[in-house]
Amino acid sequence: MKDNCIFCEKELNMMQKKKLYCGHSTQTVCADCYRRYKELNSVERAEAALNTGRAEDEEKIREYLDPIREMEKAKAEKQKAQDEQRKSGKSCLRCGADMLDYGDVTFKLGEETFFFSDMNRLASGSLTMKVLRCQSCGKAEFYIPDAEQLEKAAEQNKN
Repeated sequence: MKDNCIFCEKELNMMQKKKLYCGHSTQTVCADCYRRYKELNSVERAEAALNTGRAEDEEKIREYLDPIREMEKAKAEKQKAQDEQRKSGKSCLRCGADMLDYGDVTFKLGEETFFFSDMNRLASGSLTMKVLRCQSCGKAEFYIPDAEQLEKAAEQNKN
């Protein structure tokens, strides 16, 4: 009895058949397609098998993929909502896309020295800056939320 590879439609005899796990189902494939698709994860193989239109037991594969697709869709929607909340109202100077607000980040001041580097850092203090990042190109911008804080940091570095 001869079967065909689900990916390339090559006709296979009993000795040429290989089985490849795709989703919750095993599919008949040729040796070339087995080597090509075995490195993909089960979800990617299931997607590829469905895309051919020749998958064996398509319903089982769909049952496997539907919850995963729903989860990915919900995750994308959640990320989109978070990005909407993070919009800063500023545009990227490089590409013009929206800048997302990642909140305040505290940076330790002071320089590394061979002796007493920890003491130097403790004495120098820290500086809190607002971080904005472009959602398109990844460019980051730093803003000092409080001018008094910058003056204090400059004064501490002089001493």
